[in-house]
Amino acid sequence: MSPADTPSVRIDLDDYAYTCRLSRSRWAWEFLRRNSEFRQAALRAGDSQISEKPACHGIRLLRPLCDQIDAEKFGLVFFPDIDANGYEADVFWIPALYARALTMQVVPRHPSERDDIFEQTINVCEVTHLTDRVGREYLMIRGHGHSIQVACSGLSLLSVEPVRMKLIIDNVSSMDETLKVIGKAQRILGKDDPSFNDTWTRSSLAFRNALIALDAHETGLTYFETAAIIYGEDRATEAWQSPSRAMKDEMRRALVRGRELRDGGYRALLTAQT
Repeated sequence: MSPADTPSVRIDLDDYAYTCRLSRSRWAWEFLRRNSEFRQAALRAGDSQISEKPACHGIRLLRPLCDQIDAEKFGLVFFPDIDANGYEADVFWIPALYARALTMQVVPRHPSERDDIFEQTINVCEVTHLTDRVGREYLMIRGHGHSIQVACSGLSLLSVEPVRMKLIIDNVSSMDETLKVIGKAQRILGKDDPSFNDTWTRSSLAFRNALIALDAHETGLTYFETAAIIYGEDRATEAWQSPSRAMKDEMRRALVRGRELRDGGYRALLTAQT
């Protein structure tokens, strides 16, 4: 039976194409937002607890209006839109769970001095600014299909006095990790580079397949139908008719992994500096 033969269910591989560029922290959101307990908690909270105001250069200013104890239980500063995907969602993880290698230090700026980082960011990216309940400031920067959460230190970005931003790389133990952080920032803040193509890595494919297996199972599809979504019906049929159990076992493992990540394992993804 093909997934297309099920009239009430339609899961398309192309719907997951955007996940190719997701970092581990955004994968964590994809799995968390499929957790029923989390969804119920977010629906109870509603969206009236967050103030949103427009600022110059298309920047959005967010601020929780009350304590976010329930959101913090899941590692979040507040509840984002649970139906927004890993690129679009305003997901801000709490510092205790998500220590960042890349931070933005805000320092005084002479009126005649340029803020190159700010100018480059607003020219090529979408920027969301968040002030949490204790006054900590964060930026969510989105560009070229990538997004990154940046913690701010020093002066307030909302200061009436001129300020500028300095990128600080910390909490990394090797040059390779440092270069990865720089590369991540370059892909977001730099000009769109054709060399940064949508290439699936082994880990991103594993996350994608776990997500598909989870969604397929929740909508009542079989392991075969899940395999047909991922590999195509011809290849899935060939695998199911062969004596090998490789693809069948792969689908089972993908579902197990998806459930683990959905039901709390997503937190482990936040330890990586991505």
